[in-house]
Amino acid sequence: MGSDYDTFPAQVYAQSVLAPDLDIYRQYFSAPLHAINLSHGVMLAERGLLAGGDASAILEALINIDQTRPWADRPFDGSFEDLFFLIEQELGRQAGEDMAGRLHMGRSRNDMEHTMFRMQLRDRLLGLLERYAVMADQFLARAESGIDETVLLYTHGQPAQVSVLGHYLGAAIEFILRDMTRLHAALEEVNLCPMGAAAITTSGFDLDRHRVAELLGFPGIVENSYGAIANVDYITASYATIRLGCIHLGRLVQDLVTWTGFEVSQIDVADGFVQISSIMPQKRNPVPLEHLRLKLSLAGGGADQIVQTMHNTPFADMNDSERETQATGFNVFDRLDQALPLLGGFVEAMKTNQPSINRRIQKSMATITELADTIVRVEKIGFREAHHVASKLAREALSSDMAFDELPWDLFARTFEEVTGRKPGMDADLLTLATSPRNFVAVRELPGGPGPAALQQSLAGYAERLAVLKTEVGEIRRRISQADEQRARRVAELIAGEG
Repeated sequence: MGSDYDTFPAQVYAQSVLAPDLDIYRQYFSAPLHAINLSHGVMLAERGLLAGGDASAILEALINIDQTRPWADRPFDGSFEDLFFLIEQELGRQAGEDMAGRLHMGRSRNDMEHTMFRMQLRDRLLGLLERYAVMADQFLARAESGIDETVLLYTHGQPAQVSVLGHYLGAAIEFILRDMTRLHAALEEVNLCPMGAAAITTSGFDLDRHRVAELLGFPGIVENSYGAIANVDYITASYATIRLGCIHLGRLVQDLVTWTGFEVSQIDVADGFVQISSIMPQKRNPVPLEHLRLKLSLAGGGADQIVQTMHNTPFADMNDSERETQATGFNVFDRLDQALPLLGGFVEAMKTNQPSINRRIQKSMATITELADTIVRVEKIGFREAHHVASKLAREALSSDMAFDELPWDLFARTFEEVTGRKPGMDADLLTLATSPRNFVAVRELPGGPGPAALQQSLAGYAERLAVLKTEVGEIRRRISQADEQRARRVAELIAGEG
């Protein structure tokens, strides 16, 4: 066949795996690899495992390699396996092969690679949480401005009860905050350092694992050295959590699609989110919602792909969890980087169609639950009997195609007497109040309800929870930034012979 399968690398292996893998390594992991090299070098010097002059030569060469990037455009030619070996070759050329070998004391590509993966995943989870926070702020602002905007809520696809937009969005804010909390919990597991685990059993060298973790911005280490290499739950937990968030947001988007429909007309879409038809002049298509649904589905499916890739793999070091899988997962974050701002902007801009909503409330008799409740309170009868009065009244009105605000007093009085055997104590004014959408909302002031005071209290609580999550993300960012500064300072000191 003209192929040499006895010399590494076989051409087909190089073309199918090693060359594409080098591109992934260069694109995503060169910066983490550089930070790991510097941090490990600093630690070796501080532990007396590298002499001062050796440390200075190695660190200075590493800085030069990172600045000049001689590996950036180098094609895969089979003389090295991956970027790690390519940089080690270059380090040997600049500082001497013996020096390059000294840097690798007490470490393995295994612990280095999982540290790189965690650094990149950590950064993306932080970015995703920041995207979520911006979107949550937009939801909160729209909920606060929507405290007095009546909406019709649905159950089982049918009109159910009256609420306000702020209350509806509050429900979405709650699951968004829970999804952010789950993401933060996943981030805490990601944000631990495997360095020092070496291949799988640590090393006999007197290393300081915690110092390397500190220099890379990790608050701690992955304690068990075998688990540092073999465990993939930091990956599966992250992507499983992301998948849940996509499902939850997708359900909300589907609701918004329904609400924009002509037959429902509950929200009006801002012109900036409307696309027209090439032939039908009347069409106003809220196409961004379809793109949102698609992006969330693709992101959720991509997250599930990463989780399923780990299924039935051995509990050991294996390539199934490594660079190709990591890079594939990063596409999920790219889609969400587009989807979350789009959804936040859409919600921020949407307007409720109050005339349409009111017509549908009246036609569907969505406030009739409060009429039954009012009958209980005023007439001193049980709820089941009051429910029977309201149900019979609804059937009579619906059969006559009568809206609730067209309900005549005498029909109510006759229906009440037929069910209870006596005349009602309620008057026509109280009947009008009991069926009013505004009153329906106003009396529901229990915690979590749509009443103005209850809703304001809920929204204030959501804002506090969001502020805590933002602070926690900010603290992790600060730790990483401080680590970067500390690492750069120690490298400069060691190069200058001030170690």
